[in-house]
Amino acid sequence: MKAISIISIFVGVIFGSLGIRSYLRDNAYKKASITVKASVKSVDIKPMSGKAVASIRRVLYYIRDGVADSTEQNYSELYTNNNPLPSEEELKSKSLYVRYVPKNRRSETAFPDRVLVSSNEEYEGYYNRAMFGQMFAFLLLGLMIRLWRRKNNRHNNDYQNKTSSLFI
Repeated sequence: MKAISIISIFVGVIFGSLGIRSYLRDNAYKKASITVKASVKSVDIKPMSGKAVASIRRVLYYIRDGVADSTEQNYSELYTNNNPLPSEEELKSKSLYVRYVPKNRRSETAFPDRVLVSSNEEYEGYYNRAMFGQMFAFLLLGLMIRLWRRKNNRHNNDYQNKTSSLFI
């Protein structure tokens, strides 16, 4: 049990350090990147046969470092009779934002080529606090095992002392 608690605490510390690393990288990307409004050039909606899922492909145009650029956004959407697929006009009229790292700031982040498409200007981050939750779970597990082991060892020692005095 002692080995399991040590391993759990060690894994928790590893997840914590990875969480700090991913948070710092994400924060550096947030500071170095900028958001621009994109316009939808074309939309391609393909329902998948035999499934209630459609593949949607949008081509977006935006200004990147003073030059027109484009990117593609692919995603799947579930549809039913009560909740039909959006039309091409609805998808084209939706305002979208593209987040990228300008050329003069590419050395400031670990993700200079990352391009994100979102429906708002705010950057929400990839990992947020996920690694910290895993770290907390493993640290708590390791500490609980240690406390449980100590508690049981105390009772076992008392029991052994009482039974050994009977044989003397």
